[in-house]
Amino acid sequence: MFQPDPSIQFIPATREQVFAVVESINQPPVSLPGKPAQPVSGHLCGIRNGNGTFSIYVVLNVPRTGENVVYVHDRRQLGAEAYRDVEVEALQFLESMGFMLDNLNFRNLSAAVQDETLARIPAFSPPRAAPAAAGPHPVAREASPADASRVARLLASF
Repeated sequence: MFQPDPSIQFIPATREQVFAVVESINQPPVSLPGKPAQPVSGHLCGIRNGNGTFSIYVVLNVPRTGENVVYVHDRRQLGAEAYRDVEVEALQFLESMGFMLDNLNFRNLSAAVQDETLARIPAFSPPRAAPAAAGPHPVAREASPADASRVARLLASF
């Protein structure tokens, strides 16, 4: 079972450690712990640990704030055979939230493309600052009778 781990903000893995990357091709609205539902991207990240075991992380990124919510499995270190079962569970977990997924076949990519992929995916980077707002929102003003007549003339021209 996957549970959020607030102590992990991103996965500090090298290209050589990354075993698998599956990413969402959509951004469904998801209700994250303590936050309202909002569009997020999702990633499944398979990591090869230094001791020969594997770990699987499910990372949800909130583009609006730049933060990641990292989910970990109850079994954090897996053997090769258990890895496949937990990977299927992770895929089902992401799909249950409405994600459509694409396996990047990370190990089959060239080293340069692997580096570009890791730089592009927020799961492998510290939380990024939220995009700057486009400025203050214009203040709505009350419509005047002249505005109504302009709209009426515009509609009458059709």
